[in-house]
Amino acid sequence: MSFLSGSALLRAPATSLLPRTLRAPLAAVYDGERNSPPVLPLLPEANQERLSLVRMLTAIASVRTIDDLKLRTQQALAMYLPCEHFIFASGRIRAHRAFVYNLIHTDAMSEQCLGEIVGNEGMVPPLDIDLAEHYGRPKFTTTSEMKTPTERIWADIFRRHGIANVAWMVLPGLQRNTFTGYYFINATADISHENKLRMTVLAPYLHIALNRVRGSKQLREQQNDRGSPQASSLLSSRETEIARWVVRGKTNWEIGQILGISDKTVKTHMQNILSKLHASSRAQIAALFSDE
Repeated sequence: MSFLSGSALLRAPATSLLPRTLRAPLAAVYDGERNSPPVLPLLPEANQERLSLVRMLTAIASVRTIDDLKLRTQQALAMYLPCEHFIFASGRIRAHRAFVYNLIHTDAMSEQCLGEIVGNEGMVPPLDIDLAEHYGRPKFTTTSEMKTPTERIWADIFRRHGIANVAWMVLPGLQRNTFTGYYFINATADISHENKLRMTVLAPYLHIALNRVRGSKQLREQQNDRGSPQASSLLSSRETEIARWVVRGKTNWEIGQILGISDKTVKTHMQNILSKLHASSRAQIAALFSDE
């Protein structure tokens, strides 16, 4: 069996205010083939196509909320990996079983289907594989090829809900024994021979964006709770000092001159600050410390 999915014990935010397209299957985003955007080549050679790919990936990397991630994912899939639905399932491996605790998906994805997959405490049906051994390996599974007893459990669910194939990749989470799987349901047959390579391009950007958004959201929630630690409490005194100079627009060299340390040392501290705050830029650091 080579598919893992599941429903969330902790749901993504409500999306009733999102554009109509997020409340429909991806196939319904465009009004028929006439208005569908052309699918980009796997590795574009034309300048305009290369620029479109770069813009697509940059848009994903720049998201700040889960809703924005869903929107950018939907736009990217229409251009690069056409499919009917997507699911991002995050979970943990315990005693050789997979448990899903958070799920992001197209809103039109069948709740009944997800409910059949997720059991008590988020446990999904058994898998024929050691999930950790397949981290980073793109896969393409068709329901018709699922023959073993374990696979047939999944195949029966898929058939009941019209799932013919799943292109997927699982990547390790930030904590030990955690993971996030990226699943693309009913991928178009036109580029089926390229699905694995296209996921290799797309999934890492989705993974980085999702981890950063979740980290930033968690930090904001901590800051909004009365008595919860502020950003500075997550850093050493030296890191906090440097972060406050970043708020004032100082460069690494300028901070080094002020504090009497080398700019290389400042750079090392900056890397630690970015990691601890799940930030990706000096601007995000400045935003977190601007109210302190």
